[in-house]
Amino acid sequence: MQPEDAVRQLRCVVNASLDQSGQSTAAMYAPTVERVAAEGTGADVTEFADRLCTDIRNGGYPEPAAADSYAERILQTRRTLTDGGKQ
Repeated sequence: MQPEDAVRQLRCVVNASLDQSGQSTAAMYAPTVERVAAEGTGADVTEFADRLCTDIRNGGYPEPAAADSYAERILQTRRTLTDGGKQ
């Protein structure tokens, strides 16, 4: 999944879940999506978007710091797999 597609998916979920005032919520996740795309794979972007969309559908709207934490966990798993666990 490309970062633009992930942000578009997030916007759709946010817009379907919130009224007009919530539409800007998806945009605050864009930098994190871009970071996941730059440091990870398309599968990582998909996993990140899915995690956020699931939270939003369930009524939670993660703060940017929580989204960053999701991203870090996803990327940490990728780093562990690719570098033998060395940091």
